[in-house]
Amino acid sequence: MKKIIFAIFSFLFLLGACSKDEIKIDPDNLLIGVWNYSGYQDNSLIFSRNNEFIDNQCYRFNADGSLTERKNSGWCGTPPISYADFSGTWNIINDTLIQVEVGYWGGTTNYKLDIEELDSKSLKASYIYDDN
Repeated sequence: MKKIIFAIFSFLFLLGACSKDEIKIDPDNLLIGVWNYSGYQDNSLIFSRNNEFIDNQCYRFNADGSLTERKNSGWCGTPPISYADFSGTWNIINDTLIQVEVGYWGGTTNYKLDIEELDSKSLKASYIYDDN
């Protein structure tokens, strides 16, 4: 009897351990979280929400105003492309604009993300670069 109870308990434990991680969404700010590049449409980048980065362009927006951007690690954009994670900051300018300051392979860059669409699963945005 003990063996059966142990087998059932072990099975339930393993079943729980194998469950898929639930994506955590901040209802007060849908931008918070990990966004992986998934496509390009009408001069805009499309990102999908995930729990972790893929080997492509990605963002992790943190609630404290910090961010990590995964992007091209060097000056050459010809495949195969190598990606690296760069630290930075972000802040809200208004309902649709986000100011970003982030490192890249050549130093630091500043730009705005114009948020065109945002829901719990997808982000559509375009870049606005400062004229400095």
